[in-house]
Parts: sequence; C-alpha cells; structure tokens
Amino acid sequence: MKKLSLLLALLIILSGCSVPEAPAETSEPAATVSVTTAPTETSVPIPIQTEEENTLPPPVPVVILSEEEQALLLKIGMAERGESGCTECIALVMRTVLNRVNADRFGSSVRSVLYAQDQFTPVMDGSFESAEPNDRCRDALEMVIFGWDESQGSLYYEWCEGESWHSQNLHLLFQHCDTRFYD
Repeated sequence: MKKLSLLLALLIILSGCSVPEAPAETSEPAATVSVTTAPTETSVPIPIQTEEENTLPPPVPVVILSEEEQALLLKIGMAERGESGCTECIALVMRTVLNRVNADRFGSSVRSVLYAQDQFTPVMDGSFESAEPNDRCRDALEMVIFGWDESQGSLYYEWCEGESWHSQNLHLLFQHCDTRFYD
C-alpha cells in the first residue's frame, strides 16, 4: 500500500498536478519523497481535427442557372472578351447579360436577351456560335454563380476607344480594363 501511494504521488508530481493528501497511517512511519524536476513549458492541448471536421461546407450558389443558360453565358463571355479580357471583365459581361434579364425590358431569359435583334455583335456576326469557352470563362461563370457582382447594374458594354453611340447616348458607370460599362 505504501509503495502504491508513493508511486501515485510521484506520478502526480511529475505530471504537474497537485498531490492530494493521503490519509494518515498510524502503524507505519510516513516516507518522504524528494523529487526535483526541471522547469517545463506549459503545454496547451492542441485539438486534432479529422478530415471530416476540417472540411468547410461547399459554397451555395447565389445565381441559379440552367445548363443551357450557363453554356450561353460561357459562349458570350468567350466571344466578347475571352481571348483578350481578364476573368473579371468576362464576369462583368456575363453579369450585364443577367442584369438585362432582371430588367424585364430586354427579355426574360438569357437566350432571349442574347438573341434579341441587333444587341450583341458576336451573335450578329456568327462568332458566338463557334465560341469555345476557355478556363478564364469558366472561372468567370463560377464567380458569377457564387455571387460576385461588381457590375453596378450595367446594361450595356463596349470595348472600343474614343467616341461611340454608347458614349454619346448612355451614362458611363465605369471602365474595367478596356471595356466600358453603361446603364
């Protein structure tokens, strides 16, 4: 019993916990244990996260689009800015199309907005149909679907220099890279 009490006291001292007082035994003399320990740093338990706990829930789409609408936005993004525009500029073109859908005066769907008469040069000249979206277009569409919108409600855009019908007849909202956006 005495050895067990000493062993328990030694373990408690080494672990840095306080030693509970043992009941006094009258039949045997008490033993004294002297333990010298080196100063140690205070350890802080670090929780180990499992892969399941470490995984964030997937982001929730903000803009819900059918597969056809996504394909159309990818094509207009590619036809308009895919070769020379940055990802944000492509996303702004896509947002402008969606802003038109929401405005109710250009058409009620992505398809009707894009195929409205004399509205989008790539649709009129046929380059829209042959457009093959690149990775920047796919990244831009993902940005749009998950809520990115720096379009300020733009309804028109153009990429040209100098005076144009747009610049003379519409209110310029902003310019991003070489593309101007209007309302």
